[in-house]
Amino acid sequence: MVLFLLLDLMHTGNSSLSAEGLKMSIIQNDQFAIKLGVTGRVSHRSDRWDEVCYGNIKQILITHGDAINSIQLAYDYNGIPILAHRHGGNGDRFDCINLLSWETLTVVKGYYGPVGNDGIHVVLSLTFVTSGGTTYGPFGRESGTPFCFNIRNGVHFWGFHGFSNSSYLCNIGIYVKPTAEYKHHFLPQPQKFVAAVSACKAS
Repeated sequence: MVLFLLLDLMHTGNSSLSAEGLKMSIIQNDQFAIKLGVTGRVSHRSDRWDEVCYGNIKQILITHGDAINSIQLAYDYNGIPILAHRHGGNGDRFDCINLLSWETLTVVKGYYGPVGNDGIHVVLSLTFVTSGGTTYGPFGRESGTPFCFNIRNGVHFWGFHGFSNSSYLCNIGIYVKPTAEYKHHFLPQPQKFVAAVSACKAS
């Protein structure tokens, strides 16, 4: 099922997926997850961020204008609201998506392309679809090169990763976690993340 998902991502307008993704897996608390993305061209003027979380997403906070300026997530960790780091900078508009307790993301899509005089590539638009069939967005500007992460049956959404600078969300990718439990894997071994005391591990 995970292999089918990877092939689907690569053949649904998602040839923009960078080699930064489609190459990593992780083990968190003895659970196996696949890292997909990032989209577009990675700039040396952006910083990598990587967020692996233990709770359900409660809110998605987005600042945007001519592009996606930032994204920030709030989680429900055993009934305690946790706000993760903001990735990016300020924007002309602010939107907050409130998810129901049983909702999870099934589609993350949008556009990426150059912005500004220096032509740095950033995420221009984001749209989210949930398991309840609700669509949020589009946020930002729908132009440039499209990308789409379709989260199919057999896996579910488990987190975001990407690159950002002080002004924009430059690239974005996702984690998916198989619903089945895998106790063994082929070499090379996936990277192991040690569970932190905090609800979210972010960098």
